[in-house]
Amino acid sequence: MEKKKLILIGSIVAILLIAASIILMESTESSNSKLIKRGTLQAVVSGRGEVQGEKSVRIEIPDVLQDNQLRVWSFKINDLIPEGKKVKKGDFIAQLDPSQLVNNMRERQTEKEKFDADLRNAIIDSTVNLTAKREDITNAKLELQYKLIDLDMAEFESGAEQRKAKMAYQKAQIALNKAKRDYLLEKNRMKTRILRYESNAKQRDEIINKFQRALAAVRITSPGDGIVMISEDFLGKKLTKDSRISTWMPLLATLPDMSSAIVETYIKEIDITKISLGDSAQITVDAIPNKVFSGKVIKVANMGEDKSGFDMKVFRVVIRFDYVDSDLKPGMTCNNDIIFASYENQLLAPLKSIFSKGENRVVYLKRKGEIIEQPVKTGAEDEENVVILNGLQEGDRVLLHQPSNEDI
Repeated sequence: MEKKKLILIGSIVAILLIAASIILMESTESSNSKLIKRGTLQAVVSGRGEVQGEKSVRIEIPDVLQDNQLRVWSFKINDLIPEGKKVKKGDFIAQLDPSQLVNNMRERQTEKEKFDADLRNAIIDSTVNLTAKREDITNAKLELQYKLIDLDMAEFESGAEQRKAKMAYQKAQIALNKAKRDYLLEKNRMKTRILRYESNAKQRDEIINKFQRALAAVRITSPGDGIVMISEDFLGKKLTKDSRISTWMPLLATLPDMSSAIVETYIKEIDITKISLGDSAQITVDAIPNKVFSGKVIKVANMGEDKSGFDMKVFRVVIRFDYVDSDLKPGMTCNNDIIFASYENQLLAPLKSIFSKGENRVVYLKRKGEIIEQPVKTGAEDEENVVILNGLQEGDRVLLHQPSNEDI
C-alpha cells in the first residue's frame, strides 16, 4: 500500500515538473517570438489637441479701443482671470493698461486748447478787420456824395472843370465798389479761417470723447455665463498678466458652449491625404483616462501652415465628439486617433518581427528548430501590428528580434 502511495506521489510530482517546464518554455518562447494569427487592424493617424466648444462667445478688445484715431495699437494686460474659471454675465475678465490712452488724450487736449485759442483770436481779428472794412465803405460813400455835389456845381463851370468833376466822381464810385469788394473778401476769408479752427476744435472734442469712452472700456467684463478659455498671442502662447494684446488680434478669451464639443488637431502633410471628411476618430482625454470618446472628422484644411513643434507643414483637422458628458471640459488635452481604414480577418504580424533588408522586408520564421529568413509583403499597420499580404500563413511563428545562436 505504501509503495502505491509513493508511486502515485512520484507521478504527480513528475507531471507537475513537466507542466512547469512546458509553461516556462512557452513563456520564454512567447517573449521572443509570436504566432501569426488573423485579426482586425485599424489604420489610424494620430494627433494631439485640446477640447473646445463647437460654438463659443468671443471676448475681444472693445471696438472703442480699436479705433485708429486713438493711435494705440496694443495694450498691456494688467490683470487677467485664470483660465477655466466659471463666470457669469458682468463678471471681471481683464484689466488693460490705460497709460497710453491717458498720454495720447493729454496730447489731444493740448491741441484742442491751442485750436480754441486760435478760434478766439480769429473771431477777434474778424470783428476788428470787418469793422474797419465797414468804416472804409462808409467813408467811400461819403466821398462819393461829396464828389456828386462837386459834379452838380461844375455844371456852371467850364467844360474842363465839368470833365474834371465827373472823373473825380467816377473815381469815388470805383473806390466805393472796391471797399465793398474788400469787405466781402475779408468776410469770406475770416469766415473760412474761423470755420477751419471750429472744425479742428470740434474734431479734438470728438477724439477726446472717444478717449474718455475708451478709458471706461479698459475694464473688460464677461458678456455671458460660461467657462473662460484664454486666447493665444501671435506666437501661439497663452495670454497672461503682463502680456500684450494687439488691435489686429483682439481676441482675449472665449466662453465655449459645451453642448457640442470639438477638438482641433494638426496632421503632418505626409499623412493628410489619408484623411477624409466623415472618418471616425477615437479620442482619449488625458484627464479622463478611463473613457474613450468617439467622433467624426468634420473639417480638413485645404492649405498647410507652419506651426511650432513640427518639422514640416501641418494641416488643421477638426473632429466633432459624437456625445458629450459632464466630465468633458474645455481646454482638456487629448490624443486623437483618426481611423482612415479598417482591415477585417487579416493575417497580422507584430511590427517588432519585421526587418528591412535592402529594399525588401523580411521576417525570421522558427520551424522545427531552424530559423528561416522569409521575405514578406506588408500592408497597413498600427502602433503594434502590420497586415501581412504575402509570405506567411496563419500559425507561423516569427522571431521578435534578429536571430542569434541561442534561437537555433
